[in-house]
Amino acid sequence: MREVVQVSVDHHGRIVIPSAFCKRLGLSQGMTLLFEVGKSDELCLRVQDSSPMLVEKQGILVVKAQSDADLTNVVRDERERRIVNLQNQAAL
Repeated sequence: MREVVQVSVDHHGRIVIPSAFCKRLGLSQGMTLLFEVGKSDELCLRVQDSSPMLVEKQGILVVKAQSDADLTNVVRDERERRIVNLQNQAAL
C-alpha cells in the first residue's frame, strides 16, 4: 500500500521528513537521499546506497568515496609522518 504524507517547503527550499518515516527507513543525519523526477513531474525520494566501493590500487584495497571535507592537510600530515618513519628506519 502506498503511503502519502503532505509536507511543506520552507523559504530555503528545505523539507522536513516526518520522524516516523525516518525511524522506519533508518534515516540519520548525513545520509544522502536522491530525488528522481518521473512521469508527470512525479517526485520520488530514495536513500542513496551507502555501501562504499572497494578498489585495488597497487595491491592495496582502498575505499573509493568522496569526502565532504578538505583532506589536503590530512594527506600532507600522513605523508610527512611516513617519511619521518622511513628516515628513522634507514638510520638504524
